[in-house]
Amino acid sequence: MTSVWHRAALGLCAAIAVAASSQAAPKVSFKNDVLRIFQTHCAMCHGPGGVGNASAGLDLTSYKQLRSGSLGGVTVIPFHPERSPLVKTIKDNWTSNKPGALKMPPTGSQLSSKDIDTISTWIKQGAKNN
Repeated sequence: MTSVWHRAALGLCAAIAVAASSQAAPKVSFKNDVLRIFQTHCAMCHGPGGVGNASAGLDLTSYKQLRSGSLGGVTVIPFHPERSPLVKTIKDNWTSNKPGALKMPPTGSQLSSKDIDTISTWIKQGAKNN
């Protein structure tokens, strides 16, 4: 038979677990977090006059330009990083064996997991202009 103290301890542990899991990820700002990543790793090609802008029609130098999409269509699907072409290109394509899978950035190494998580979290939070 379970003691009152044992049941109370289990209840407390369950309450703590629920509280911890319900805490949202820190808010990610486009201006302060995501744009910094784009400026550092992407804008040289995906900006005015850049090769990525000319060939794909994708400009990552501002929120307005990002939300305009590319020649292939939308790049970000708010609340759904796993369905967003941007995330597929900067994350999933690096592990893809499909011929022609675009790996961005095309020179150098893949974005850090921290940068990818920042972009993914921003999209998961609604991809807002904040």
